[in-house]
Amino acid sequence: MEAGIRPIREKFLLPNYLGALEFKEGFVFFRVVRRMICRYKPYPVIDENGNSIDVQPLSYETEHRFRDPRNTENSILYLESTTSPDGYPWFLHGAIGIKPQYIYMYLRIPEGREIPGRFPNLDPIRPSAGDNFGYINSEFSPYGEPTDFVELVIPPRVHVSAEYYNKDPDRSHQPVLDLFFCVYRIQIFKPDNDKHKKIIADIAQRRVPAAFLMTGGAETPLEMGTTLMKDWDVRPISLDEASEL
Repeated sequence: MEAGIRPIREKFLLPNYLGALEFKEGFVFFRVVRRMICRYKPYPVIDENGNSIDVQPLSYETEHRFRDPRNTENSILYLESTTSPDGYPWFLHGAIGIKPQYIYMYLRIPEGREIPGRFPNLDPIRPSAGDNFGYINSEFSPYGEPTDFVELVIPPRVHVSAEYYNKDPDRSHQPVLDLFFCVYRIQIFKPDNDKHKKIIADIAQRRVPAAFLMTGGAETPLEMGTTLMKDWDVRPISLDEASEL
C-alpha cells in the first residue's frame, strides 16, 4: 500500500463514535447511532440501459452513474430521502476499488462537477485524454481492498458518477468495481441545544476522539443547502463557533 493511503475498512465508524461532518457552510456534529456495511462486489460497469461497458484500447468512456443492473432507474450510491425510514439523518461513507490495472476511473461528485485530484495550478482534468492525474486505478485503490485514496462522503440526494479511460494499447477492458460503503444513521448535536453545546465544543477542540469527514471527495466540501438543513434541523457552524460554545 502506498504511504499515507489506508484501507477504507480501517476508517469506518462504529456505533457511538463521534464525528464532525464538513459542508461548505460549516460543520455538523454527530454521534453514530447505527451503521450498515454495504458492499457491491463485483460491480461490472453498465450504462443507463444496463449494457456492459467495454472500453476500447487507448479509448475513453463517458460519464456513468453507478446503476443497479436489476433496475437501472436506481443508483447504488444514492440516498433518495434526507432521513432513513426510521427517521434518522443518514449519509454514505466509503471508497471504490477497481480492476483491471489498465482502467483509470475519474470520479465526479456531484455528477457533472469538476473532477477531484487536480494540482492547483493545472488546467482541468481531461478524462477523454486519459490524463495522468485525478484518476483512481488499482494501484491506489485495488479491487478487493478499496482505500481512502479517494474517500467518499455522500450526503442524501447527491448523485455520483465516473468516466473511464483504458490505458491498454492492445485490448478492450470492462471496468469492474468494488463498492465498499457504510450507511450511518446519526444523532445530530445542535448548537442551540444547551445539552449538546459541551460535546460540540469538546469535538471541535479535540478533547474527545472524533472523526472529521468532508462531504464529497474533492478539495472543497459540498454545499449542504436549505432542504437538508431544514430536514436535519441543524445549522452548520465554523470550528471557531463550535469551540466557543
